[in-house]
Amino acid sequence: MPKDTFFNLPEEKRLLIESAATDEFGEYGFDNASINRIVAAAGIAKGSFYQYFEDKVDLFKHMITKFGEQKLVYLSPVMQNPFEHDFFTLLEELYRSGLAFARDNPKAGKIGFEIFKNQTTPVFEEIYQDTRRQAGPFFESLLDQAISRGEVDPGIDKGFIIHLLIHLQAASFDYYFQTLKAGDVDLIGWTDDVMPTVNLMINFIKNGIQLQKQGVLTNDQS
Repeated sequence: MPKDTFFNLPEEKRLLIESAATDEFGEYGFDNASINRIVAAAGIAKGSFYQYFEDKVDLFKHMITKFGEQKLVYLSPVMQNPFEHDFFTLLEELYRSGLAFARDNPKAGKIGFEIFKNQTTPVFEEIYQDTRRQAGPFFESLLDQAISRGEVDPGIDKGFIIHLLIHLQAASFDYYFQTLKAGDVDLIGWTDDVMPTVNLMINFIKNGIQLQKQGVLTNDQS
């Protein structure tokens, strides 16, 4: 988390540093991003950087948090009236809204792309653990609403389902990037292109893999 000295900066200077970081991480990814280039683009001394952040990881995680806050603008139309959507439609709309944010903010979208492409890196693991802590209560709230509306089996183990929801998200993007689009990803169009894979995940959560048998008409019903 950034130090208090960063939050005490004038807004214009904070935004300049964040803009420089977005450009750098979007262009070079986390591993190859350079603090020297970031401070040069932001017009600050390198020593000042360490007065604001512990290190590059601290800055990167701050930017992920900022993108999450900005995504709320896209999510809010859906979340303002959650009772208008069943659980599975709501899941789909949440992912669709998040992908719309990435499409409209391509630099942030590219950073997200790099995270999902490199899920085993230590930085991703840190972000992933933070996401799990934040997403748990959110998904639990959605499940409670769905159970109260009779959409989800009240006998489920909510902790298990929440665990699956979080892990399936990462697995779905991994499937898309590693299997469907390995080495051939359009960084402009991938946010729209990935939605069918998201729908596969949602359909799996909704229906499982058991063959759904159609009822057979009896003589009394014919």
